[in-house]
Amino acid sequence: MLAARVASLLSQHVVLLPALPFSCAHEHRGLGTIALDISTVSAFVHNVARSLKSWQMPFLLVLVNWHGGNDLLGALAAEITATESVPCAAVPSPAQVGKAWDASAMTDAKEIHAGAIETAIVRAYWPELVVEPIPQTAHCEPDVSPAKAQFVLQALGTYAVTAQGIWGAPEDADVSKGHDLVEKLSRDIHRQIVRLLELVTTL
Repeated sequence: MLAARVASLLSQHVVLLPALPFSCAHEHRGLGTIALDISTVSAFVHNVARSLKSWQMPFLLVLVNWHGGNDLLGALAAEITATESVPCAAVPSPAQVGKAWDASAMTDAKEIHAGAIETAIVRAYWPELVVEPIPQTAHCEPDVSPAKAQFVLQALGTYAVTAQGIWGAPEDADVSKGHDLVEKLSRDIHRQIVRLLELVTTL
């Protein structure tokens, strides 16, 4: 959805490849989650880059990612640029997504997984996937301080510290704010890609 929105904003010729339906999500291992190893994702993206390179056309490969568990894509993009001689970038960065979440001002809860923001986005674009109404009991903010949430997910996994895999306040989901967040992030990514394309074609 995010990649499609960004592609629609680009005036240049764009090839929107199908989304990879599975990714690195071992921190959510358990019922309902299918996760790929880092090596599998890496091999897949390298193969895509090599296939595109064989077209013998100038291009910029952009890896559009929303999932925090895929933060490896930043390093992978740099690796592909260096080893495949294919200009590659992963957008948005985890920090950029975090800023977008904070700027949405949707909730005061600590948002990590399946909270207000992600639920609002699903409600905005795929409402049939959300069981309504969302009960107040869905709210979950485990106390893991002073450890960072990301470290807890890496070492223990979501289900070790939450009852249902929810870490946040899904009951605060605001559809209009979820839609606005995606639109603002899409425009920001679009501006970055346009500049990247300018740099790629002039260097």
